[in-house]
Amino acid sequence: MESYFASQAAANIAAYRARESVLYNLRDALEPAAKWDDFLAELEHRGLPEARVRQIVDVPVPMDLHLHSSASDGQVPPAKLAWLARAIGLETIALADHDSVAGVRTLYGEATLLGLAAVPAVELSTAQAGLEILVYFPDAGRFFAFLTTRRGERFLKYLDGKQAEVHEATLKIVESVNRWLRRQGVPADRKITCEELDAWFGGAKPYYPGTVAVLGLARLDEGLRVKLGIRDPRAFNTKVVTPALKRLGLAGAGRADVEEAAADVRKQLASLRASRAGAVAILSHPKELVTKGKMTLGRVARTIEYLVEELGLDGVEVGCSRDDEADVRVWLEIVEETNAKIRDGKLSAPGPLLVASYSSDFHVLAPGRATGEITLGFGVLDERPAHQRGNLRPQTGPEELLEAMRRRAALRRKD
Repeated sequence: MESYFASQAAANIAAYRARESVLYNLRDALEPAAKWDDFLAELEHRGLPEARVRQIVDVPVPMDLHLHSSASDGQVPPAKLAWLARAIGLETIALADHDSVAGVRTLYGEATLLGLAAVPAVELSTAQAGLEILVYFPDAGRFFAFLTTRRGERFLKYLDGKQAEVHEATLKIVESVNRWLRRQGVPADRKITCEELDAWFGGAKPYYPGTVAVLGLARLDEGLRVKLGIRDPRAFNTKVVTPALKRLGLAGAGRADVEEAAADVRKQLASLRASRAGAVAILSHPKELVTKGKMTLGRVARTIEYLVEELGLDGVEVGCSRDDEADVRVWLEIVEETNAKIRDGKLSAPGPLLVASYSSDFHVLAPGRATGEITLGFGVLDERPAHQRGNLRPQTGPEELLEAMRRRAALRRKD
């Protein structure tokens, strides 16, 4: 029996290593490719035709509804994000950049050409650390039409203002993060530079604090990562970047009053719903309300109730890349308690909260524990047994979730 388990473990790690290797080949083939056919040709040259890529990668879920691109703090351009999704075998994707819809039309068009379904989306930030709201538009035609209206123009202007704020905040925290790195013994000649940020974003603005976390983590060797308990960009963000934002009193640094912190998002959601665009609002990664926002679970539950009542929250991400099994149980319990209050008429909502799984929160294609990055379609993907096929834990079927979002969007259009 022991030999069976040992051989199975060896087979699993071998499959993971092959998967990791193919994903890095995808990344390297993607960078110089000017079009989809170029990308395919380079993969063929590497002995990786599309069918072989899918066979080795063996993506565990059919869709990923929380992706970021170079239109915010991701590293992959929107069109190439669709190429990656098609190559690994995803069927449905959603680009949800931070306070930006600049890449949505490009991704939607490219995805459609490749036979993928795409849901327009945006992730709206608030002034409360850890509190972000994903907004989905299941009817893409209505969304693109909305952007051409006066309400749509005002929404785009709002997003432009948020991007200007985050750009200035990023520039201001770079020196603070560099000072922290020097205190850890990182040589001064390895400091994060504006030239690096400019190269990351291809000369476009805004810059985002999350990228500072990725670049900062790259300065920490294995010994420092173990000593500091910082193994991935999210931990670097929580322990270094967010405190820097707080010290400087910058946007997203955290406030005690959720109502005040979420006031702008509340107004935007009200306007979106008045437009009949069919916006569906989902709470992103609730665990960050604990890790970044320093909330107790009781306060998280009260925050969700407030968001349901005052912002029209439609659902919560559960089983996303931030969550382990214990987290999933906690969020499901909070969702059920909230839904009981909705059923009893204690909270006003058009229906129960949706459980929104299939959310990697992808930014950079670099699987493995050394990078700590999140992989589209997988979540946390590395050599640890629990992560060899990612750590996404879908709580509903994919079509069940998509249909629930479409129904909720239709109800919101009638509000």
